Amino acid sequence: MALVVDEFTVPEDKVNSAKDVFKKFDKKGQGRISTMDLGPAFKALNLNAKADQLKEWADLVDEEATGFINQDGFLTLFGKKLKYDQDERDLRDAFRILDKKKTGEIDVEDLRWLLKSLGDDLTEEDIDDMIRETDTDGSGFVDFDEFYKLMNSE
Repeated sequence: MALVVDEFTVPEDKVNSAKDVFKKFDKKGQGRISTMDLGPAFKALNLNAKADQLKEWADLVDEEATGFINQDGFLTLFGKKLKYDQDERDLRDAFRILDKKKTGEIDVEDLRWLLKSLGDDLTEEDIDDMIRETDTDGSGFVDFDEFYKLMNSE
C-alpha cells in the first residue's frame, strides 16, 4: 500500500523496498532500528542525507530519545526524505529556467516576477524585504543556495 507523508505519496514499491531495508537493519527482530543506522539504511535505499538532517528527523520520531525508531517512524522519515529530494529537484528545475544566462545566478528582477506570480497576498514591500534578505550582498543576483533558502522559508 502507498504511503502519504506531508502530502507526498510514496508508491507501494518504494514502501516495500524501505520495509525490506528496515528488516535488514533490525538485526534482532525487535521491530526497531538504532537511530545511528538511519544513514546507512538510507544509503541502502540509494538516498544521501546530511548527518544533521538525519539527527533532526530522527528526533521527530524518537520523541523519548531512546535511540531507536520503529518501522512506522522509519517509513515516515523515508517519505520525508523522498519529498525533500523531490522538492529540491523541483526548485533546481525552476532555478535553471530563471537562470537565463546559465551563470548559476538569477537576476533579482526575475525573482521579483516569480514572487509576484506565486504570492497573491505579497505586497511590493514584502517582496522587497524578501529580496533584500536573500540578496544579502546587494549584487542584484541570487545563487541557488540563496534561492533555496528563500523558497523554503516559512
